[in-house]
Amino acid sequence: MDQTIYDVFKGLLNNKDMHDVVLKVDGSTIYAHSLVLASSGEFWKQCFYEGKNKDFYSFDSKNNKWTFEISDLSKAHLMDLLEFCYTRVPKLRDDNVVRTFKFCEKFPMEVMKNHCGEFLAKNITENNVMEILQEFKVKSLEEQAFKYLAEDVAPWKKKDLFVGCQDPELITKIIKIEQIGAPELFVFRRLVEYGKDLCKKEGMEENPENLKSVLGDYLPLIRLDLMTRKEFSEISKTMLYTIEQLCDASFKTLSNFDCKKHPISRGPPIIQKERMKILHMSANGQDWCENTKKSIMSTGISQITMINAETQTPTLEEMLKHHVVWVNSCRSFHNPQEVGDRLASFVEAGGSVVICAAHTLRNDNAKWVMQGRLTTGGFLPMSKGALKQGKRSKLGAIIQKEHLIVENVKKFEGGRFSSRILGQPTEGAELIAKWSDGTPLILEKKKGERYGVVVVLNIRPPNSDLDRKYWNKKTDGALMIANAVEYAGGESKLKFD
Repeated sequence: MDQTIYDVFKGLLNNKDMHDVVLKVDGSTIYAHSLVLASSGEFWKQCFYEGKNKDFYSFDSKNNKWTFEISDLSKAHLMDLLEFCYTRVPKLRDDNVVRTFKFCEKFPMEVMKNHCGEFLAKNITENNVMEILQEFKVKSLEEQAFKYLAEDVAPWKKKDLFVGCQDPELITKIIKIEQIGAPELFVFRRLVEYGKDLCKKEGMEENPENLKSVLGDYLPLIRLDLMTRKEFSEISKTMLYTIEQLCDASFKTLSNFDCKKHPISRGPPIIQKERMKILHMSANGQDWCENTKKSIMSTGISQITMINAETQTPTLEEMLKHHVVWVNSCRSFHNPQEVGDRLASFVEAGGSVVICAAHTLRNDNAKWVMQGRLTTGGFLPMSKGALKQGKRSKLGAIIQKEHLIVENVKKFEGGRFSSRILGQPTEGAELIAKWSDGTPLILEKKKGERYGVVVVLNIRPPNSDLDRKYWNKKTDGALMIANAVEYAGGESKLKFD
């Protein structure tokens, strides 16, 4: 293959031959060339050809060499930046883009700065959205960050979203967003955590009076009228609002809300139960399927499409008509490999998956065990394992007490079988709750920001109406399954009219 001029230039990077620029960084030396750097940004051009910015370098007139001390970037990040200068191919990642952007802003390199802005706009997450809004005064990037806050629930689930923010006006602007992709209670909780942090920094005791003092300008912005009765109860216990304020909000609209439904948000991003599209993929008998469908529909979920996975595997196109695929098996899948392959593609396209693990994730090659990329490609939050049943077990420790999947789940008894897989959380998975014997009960994992979530409920889905060996219908199994499906659907990136 013919070499381009950039291929030749790349070979000169950090090459002592003909160098006239020395960059000192992290105790190391990198060799570069003024001609290349000058063509990459106004800062370098001013140094080499206009004699400006002398505070940033020393010049050896005898050898005609410039020496720069670089403290704003690590050696690895500086090499990434220099490679762009020599090849015009940006090497941007989550771990280097922020510091590279700041470097290019301080030492003007407009082209690379634009590449950083484009990368950030496409890769905004709950972990960097506040930093982007505080640090980068770029209108297009700010618009994308606010759009993310308005449409995605993920940042609002981040406990310390506002903690450490040095810009009170920014907090106000965020809370005033007309549409927010989360229940109003989440906005309130993030604000309370911010208040606790402010109290700590001011050396103030963390109590209602002090919290009201530091949060005084923000509290009136919370839309109490959008909260359910259960949420309203949590708000009142904080003692951050007066009786008059609570009564006013209560009389306005709370009596019209059904507290059993999903918390109401300011706008359309949250998928309500009655609008969520669910594909129930079940390799089981008709009585099993009807029992599980009836159980989940009793909680308010309605749009469920049933697929008999014994006789067919839905196509990816069929899956993509739904927010979430709920899958389980006790009989043979039509094609276990296709099931795992297509579900992996569905998750990569933004769809979410809920798996009832008993039998489905056994560690053998039986036809009722899911195979394919979903099980081998790092998507599952729990490893496959042996099936354990025959010894009664129940809900044990709840690790994430505020997680939506365990909301209002107070009691769960697995019945005489208490079927579960002896798997372990995989790398990157989050354990939400355990069985009473310590076996994982509820787990989730999101492989990438653009992917849907995979939730594992380590149970068999039918209840004791079908057979007393299954989970006790008088406990909260139906709510747990419904919460899991609803949560997964809310994490789906797929949108429908």
